[in-house]
Amino acid sequence: MRSQWAVSLKAAGLNVEAIDGWQVRAASSYSFEPVGIMLHHTASNANSGNMPCKRLILEGRRDLKGPLSQFTVGRNGDIVLNAAGRCNHAGRGMANRIEQLLSDIEPPDHGQGLYDAPKPGAYRSGNKHFVGFECENDGIGERWAPQLIDSTVKACAVLCVLHDWNPLTRILMHREWTKRKIDPSLRINWRKLVHDAVTTGDFDIPEQAEPLPPQKQRTLRRGDVGSDVAGIQKVLGITGDGHFGPVTEVHVKRFQGKNKLVADGIVGPATHAKLVAKQKRPILKEWPSEVL
Repeated sequence: MRSQWAVSLKAAGLNVEAIDGWQVRAASSYSFEPVGIMLHHTASNANSGNMPCKRLILEGRRDLKGPLSQFTVGRNGDIVLNAAGRCNHAGRGMANRIEQLLSDIEPPDHGQGLYDAPKPGAYRSGNKHFVGFECENDGIGERWAPQLIDSTVKACAVLCVLHDWNPLTRILMHREWTKRKIDPSLRINWRKLVHDAVTTGDFDIPEQAEPLPPQKQRTLRRGDVGSDVAGIQKVLGITGDGHFGPVTEVHVKRFQGKNKLVADGIVGPATHAKLVAKQKRPILKEWPSEVL
């Protein structure tokens, strides 16, 4: 269904800029299994223009790889589609929130105040489970532009229809995921607004769209982390912790030397091909179509 995001949002009358490569872009190779939507504000200066965080959200920060959300919404209601894959926007939160969403338990209306802090429990990554919307607002008193609210609500409604999500249970505020956050600052009942938009159904969902292409195999080197690294480690016969450290690098160089490759310790296309031949199946995972 993610392959239909761009065409469906445009069909709903929204002004959407789909960044080239959005279909295969992700902040990491970890799995992405969205069950709902999470709303944020960017905290950008109120006088900094329509979408000052556009590049930052796409590319990330020095300490956090981008994209920092799947969608960015400008003050004028324009929407940028950054990625169909996992993004670094949610961080860790309480696992019981996911359980509530999956059980279709409707959270109480916290439109006028902060969500009660969740009870202590197991933490879970929100990046794995939520599609992120970053809305341009300073979060400290700036009036939320009506066109920004309208676009966000309609876009969320489109995604809820596409994914068959109940908007009353599958939309979460960042502040509801973790008590460390206060966003989005606008205290309205976002879920009800999206539910009403879905109910009125004043937009069309195209029946078909181009399928997402598989994610290209990435080049792996020292410092990388992921299940693809663990797969390589398994083939090399070392502990598969998924962290490409100095030990893995030494074994990769040794493998390359034995196979008459450049022994640089980097797993590129040539090294991967030799590993595949040894394993007799791909090591670097592609995103399966059913996940996308």
